[in-house]
Amino acid sequence: MRAPHANRTYDGPMEERPYLPGTKQRHAMERGAFVLDLYRLLCMVSASRDVATHGLASPAIAMMQGGFFKAEVTRILISCAVGLRIWFDQSQSGPTDEQRSDCGKLFPNWATDPEKVEILTLREACNKIIHAIDIRFDVVAPGSTTNRIHEAGAYYKPQLYLYGSKGREDWRAELSLIDFARWGAVAFKWLATDR
Repeated sequence: MRAPHANRTYDGPMEERPYLPGTKQRHAMERGAFVLDLYRLLCMVSASRDVATHGLASPAIAMMQGGFFKAEVTRILISCAVGLRIWFDQSQSGPTDEQRSDCGKLFPNWATDPEKVEILTLREACNKIIHAIDIRFDVVAPGSTTNRIHEAGAYYKPQLYLYGSKGREDWRAELSLIDFARWGAVAFKWLATDR
């Protein structure tokens, strides 16, 4: 006996290639888009001081840096950290030069053992970016000793501080934005074959 709907056409969603247990289908990721974001990150942190100097003469420029820098750096970091973690998890050989990918410092027990320091590898930097509960930027305001963030001419250094907890331990990470961009580009293997 034929099913009553056997002659009907189906107009609903249809999975392109059904998932089969035991097999992996990689995400279709455009690595170049992530590397472009890493390049933008490099440009932003490298130009921050010059932009702040121009902002002294132009309130519009100061407003742009004050309004967009932190949000855009955070967006790029989160997007690239997630992309890199997916890339690492789906690649068969693992992260490129992972053990040497020094992106800063990790203080795994910040509150109880502030002297304990580890290298912040690229993979661990991605984890810390994704799981951070607080991000602090490194701000310099020439000639100021208080209220540095809101001073005219304030600019951002290419480093930030991430805070969070894992289990019962509070951690702190000092992330070099330049090293994160460099090692991220190497890990994505897009035009960058060197460190």
